[in-house]
Amino acid sequence: MKRIRKLDHLLSRLQERIFVPLGVSVDLVYSPAAASERTRMVASDRTGWTPVDRDLVWGEPDGYYWFGGDVTIPVEAKGQRVVVHVDAAFGSVMGRSDPQCLVRVNGAIRQGVDGNHREFLLTDSARPGERFDILIEAGTIEDRRQLGFGCRLMVHDLEVDDLYYDIRVPLDVARLLAADDPRRHFILNHLEAAVDAIDLRPGKDDRFRASMARARAAVQPIYDAQDFEEKPTIVTTGHTHIDVAWLWRVRETRQKMARSMATALSLMQDFPDYRFMYNQCVLLDYLNQDYPELFERIATEVKTGRFEIEGALWLEPDVNIAGGEALVRHILYGVEYHQRTFGVRPRMIWLPDTFGYSASLPQLMEKSGLDSFVTHKLSWNDTNRMPDETMFWQGIDGTKVVAYFLTTQPYDSTSLGTTYCPNLKPTHVMGTWRRHGQQALNKELFLVYGHGDGGGGPTREMLQNIRRMERGIPGCPKVSHETMRPFFERLTGRMRAAPENYPVWVGELYAEFHRGTLTSVAKNKRNNRLAEIALREIEMLAVLAERRGLADYPAAELRRLWDIVMLNQFHDILPGSSIGYVYEDSDRDYADFFASARQLTERLTMLLAPADQPAIFNATGRSRDGLAMSEASVVPGREQVVVRADGSTAHAVSVSGLAPLAFSPLEDVLQAPAGESALSVSTTHLENDRLSVRFDAHGRITSLFDKLRQRQILPEGTLANRLTAFRDMPAQYDAWDIDADFEDQSFEIDDLVSAEVVETGPLRAAIRFEWRYENSSIVQIVSLAAGAGQVEVDCLIDWNEHNTLVKAGFPVAVNAAAVDAEIQFGHVRRASHRNTSWDRARFECSMQRWVDVSEPAFGVALLNDCKYGYDVKGTEVRLTLLRSPTYPWPEADQGEHRLRYAVLPHDGDKRQVHEAAEHFNLPLAIVRGGSKASQMPAPLLTIESEGVALESVKRAESGDGIIVRLWETTGTRRNATLRLDPGLASATQVDLLEEGGEAVAIEDGRVTLAFRPFDIITLKLAD
Repeated sequence: MKRIRKLDHLLSRLQERIFVPLGVSVDLVYSPAAASERTRMVASDRTGWTPVDRDLVWGEPDGYYWFGGDVTIPVEAKGQRVVVHVDAAFGSVMGRSDPQCLVRVNGAIRQGVDGNHREFLLTDSARPGERFDILIEAGTIEDRRQLGFGCRLMVHDLEVDDLYYDIRVPLDVARLLAADDPRRHFILNHLEAAVDAIDLRPGKDDRFRASMARARAAVQPIYDAQDFEEKPTIVTTGHTHIDVAWLWRVRETRQKMARSMATALSLMQDFPDYRFMYNQCVLLDYLNQDYPELFERIATEVKTGRFEIEGALWLEPDVNIAGGEALVRHILYGVEYHQRTFGVRPRMIWLPDTFGYSASLPQLMEKSGLDSFVTHKLSWNDTNRMPDETMFWQGIDGTKVVAYFLTTQPYDSTSLGTTYCPNLKPTHVMGTWRRHGQQALNKELFLVYGHGDGGGGPTREMLQNIRRMERGIPGCPKVSHETMRPFFERLTGRMRAAPENYPVWVGELYAEFHRGTLTSVAKNKRNNRLAEIALREIEMLAVLAERRGLADYPAAELRRLWDIVMLNQFHDILPGSSIGYVYEDSDRDYADFFASARQLTERLTMLLAPADQPAIFNATGRSRDGLAMSEASVVPGREQVVVRADGSTAHAVSVSGLAPLAFSPLEDVLQAPAGESALSVSTTHLENDRLSVRFDAHGRITSLFDKLRQRQILPEGTLANRLTAFRDMPAQYDAWDIDADFEDQSFEIDDLVSAEVVETGPLRAAIRFEWRYENSSIVQIVSLAAGAGQVEVDCLIDWNEHNTLVKAGFPVAVNAAAVDAEIQFGHVRRASHRNTSWDRARFECSMQRWVDVSEPAFGVALLNDCKYGYDVKGTEVRLTLLRSPTYPWPEADQGEHRLRYAVLPHDGDKRQVHEAAEHFNLPLAIVRGGSKASQMPAPLLTIESEGVALESVKRAESGDGIIVRLWETTGTRRNATLRLDPGLASATQVDLLEEGGEAVAIEDGRVTLAFRPFDIITLKLAD
């Protein structure tokens, strides 16, 4: 260790000579101004700007500042490489460097500057008297003040720089080798000789240069030495992970993107061998809007092959909460953007930082021409280590894709956790191999490097390190600096050639951590669900209007709305793990979305719905029955006023036989209330001809009896719709985590303030319950419609507690060891016991619209309209209604929550569950239009078979044609028949990118499709 201490110390003295101060500072002036004022500030003559001195205090959260000045090259810098060193109170907190800057030199963007990139190039060959104008945009995020800001000139000695890393990198390898490893002593002997050759005495530059030549000669045998011929190869690619929002707003991320890309482009000038990858379309699109000059430079480097475009998604979304069609659009719009903009066809799902991965993804990938999936996040599991890092991942439909987990970590790490943004040193290269659990199978691994989360990317130091490791150092794996795609082409080729050599992981990739992200900031999750539903209906209406020649398809308007939804599905926005400012912006986005969606829906409805009477639109592919609602009275005497939890009311009518994908005039589908209603209600019971519900004095369900099946649904002595609050203080990541010990302290929510019958029929009966908990209140309307097979609960929660988790529990008398939960385009089965560590780790899981506990011929499902988290113990299912973390947003989940859920007994057929959940999320609304058509047109299509759902109807992205997306809902092979509008003469089965095509025969106006379990089929229909 003494030898290493000596080498470290003497190297630090050599390092001081890499950047040598010239004693010249830049006289700066500054002015606060928003990023939106960029054009004005760049053109400003800086009159009235404030002079900068060492006592300047500046910076605040979400602040933006401009520093400008000019400098003249002094005589002593003649012919030398001159850089500017930026002096600022740089801080680094949770992936962000603060402040972050973008530098212009003589009006041209030069580079980003942050705590990891503090120098920028002024000139490669200085000319005395030459003047340079400098303008720096500086953004601050932290709630702390900056003291001072300065720029000073330094000579950058490339010869010293090279020698320093020639010695430093082998030294970093040697310190990690075992004490008895002869390679360690071989390296140290040569490094000691090299360092002892360097003459560090001041003055006499020629003497110093000559000593460096002797040092280079002394160190060269290390790079010339032969090592084990079969040692592994680590392929490295530069990258920067940029969270679109997190501890900063989206508008700040737009600046982060510019700084990071400017730095990457600047480094490419000094390091022609540098290879850099970026993936998120949304930030590239923002860059094109904000800094077109940087974008054009990227486009040029893409053509050279140094800047790689890979990753098929529009951005890096959450993939547990985002709906199925939304995930399709992330791929569709992402691939289209990269192809149109750069001429590049991405082939990969790149999701290094997302909190778990839906088992629907493999099919979405395969049907989009994507061949590989990459992450590292499951290394953060809190209970189990994933057994493999290179595998085939099999989805719920049987599709298999290549999956690869990054294994980068420091060599001496004692944890399982890996990273996607290392400050690349030999320890990370050696640690990548050491952490890899399939060393007998793989000799080539992948490593992505560069500062990330808050952007920044690779540094000169990282690139210097790579160059030395590429030359070869005994004891260190081989390093190949190249773009990412060739590595994955080689990997997928090997795996496809010998699939029997590689393991298969079946089902979801469940992340054993960050389980609270399924619930945190509940308003955003509700907005997401409602927005996805709104887009589904608008696109259907738009297709119908265009097809009937009533309006052009509003493609631009719809894409703008999809952009809002996709942006807010980013994996730190939708999961609820961002600061409050992010949700202020998200609220504004959604307000814009819903206002525009409402106008668009009303415009299309006026064109399509009849003018002379109310009508109802059915957005499913099959006929529907049920209650339809209107805010105003429509048919007095045949309707009922229903009450909502928020105190508002609506007018309900009973309808049946609604045509699919069409408007039905109300008079054609209206049903008269039953003369002898079986509805019965009091403050302690609720009953119709199918179900009987009993409540205790605290408003909890004590009995739920299925009359049709003559079966008590609750185990004896248990309570359902039982509201419980839990202490929710995770040890580490507040907004992200629910810890396994959350049940250590629980509180029954049983302070019933009132119970009141608010509806007595004839269409629906309902009870209003109100509970008080601490400083909060919970109002529920528990209702049962005439003839309905499900009990519905409408909630309004006024929440004013912190660090508290609330669940609604439903124990069911069903003999089952597992539950089924809906995911995108299907469902997964999860154990409800705790037999293994894997089972125990799944104490909070994700769902889409339902979770179900079933025996072969009987089951009970819980439906929801905006919840995504649940847990199950035995056969008690608990919906997670809300949680209220305090970091990073102290006021998360405070205020009103609106949500609905329902309890559905059924005969074990998942088709019933799916249809009930779809109807629950697509409530029927009564509307008025302006169409003068004598009769409503025939439905665009009708699904005549069971077990197949209609996901989307939209216009094709290019050319003529209608895209219809369908999927099998129960996990069963089946043939399904669709009856088409008589005007549709051709049908082609295409992929999710709407490409390819296999003609589908139309016979007697019908097509028959063969579905695999959970199969997604996309048709392109045309006249």
